Amino acid sequence: MIDPEVAERIRQAWRAELRAPAAFRGPGRHVHRRPRDDPGQGPWGPWWGVATLGDATCVSLPAGAPAWLGELEQRDLDADLTDPAAVARVIGPVEVFRGPASLAFLNPGRGPVRHHPRVTSAAAGGEPVRRLAAACGPRDTEESGILAVDSPVAVWRDGVRVAAASGYQVWHGRLAHLSVLVDPAYRGRGIGTAVAAAAVRRALAAGLVPQWRARITLMASRRIATSLGFVELGRQASFRLAAPP
Repeated sequence: MIDPEVAERIRQAWRAELRAPAAFRGPGRHVHRRPRDDPGQGPWGPWWGVATLGDATCVSLPAGAPAWLGELEQRDLDADLTDPAAVARVIGPVEVFRGPASLAFLNPGRGPVRHHPRVTSAAAGGEPVRRLAAACGPRDTEESGILAVDSPVAVWRDGVRVAAASGYQVWHGRLAHLSVLVDPAYRGRGIGTAVAAAAVRRALAAGLVPQWRARITLMASRRIATSLGFVELGRQASFRLAAPP
């Protein structure tokens, strides 16, 4: 289980991420409409964001969303808006859907995370990590987020070749959002777990709460998180509607 104090740090970080200060303050669904002059409107654009933590959900609406969507706080409350079928039924047809992904977290006060002596460090965004990204292809690389990390990267080397890498982005001074990428030729050998453990150790030493996000269907990634002691607390998705509902 996640300690209550840690759970509140997680909620604070997600309020900042969604720019929704009233979110996750009680059970149920909170709908947040982003103002047109909100700095988050640029990168989010017409995208919707939905995050669930425990029994609380936040739906982040683009500024141009129709006014009636504010009623989502009281409408179809049993609908899971991280599910594309539920979104299509409750809101309207979807053009692009990303997710759903599970959200898992690790208590900073848990036992020590094991270290493997084969794991070393590399610079974030350095050439060895970029060569790994090229070997994995754009889809896996983008999903992993390894090129966006701002921590040093834990790597597993096979000679001069980087076979796996893991690092994290710092979210709002509270969370370490983990990224893991393993060369397809080396998967299934446990080296993803080894590099992820090293990144987790670094995050814990920095006083951050490690966060693991994995697409629901990526069971191998979720098993790595479970083996390291992560606890799944929620789900997250983002989408763009095909047309105004």
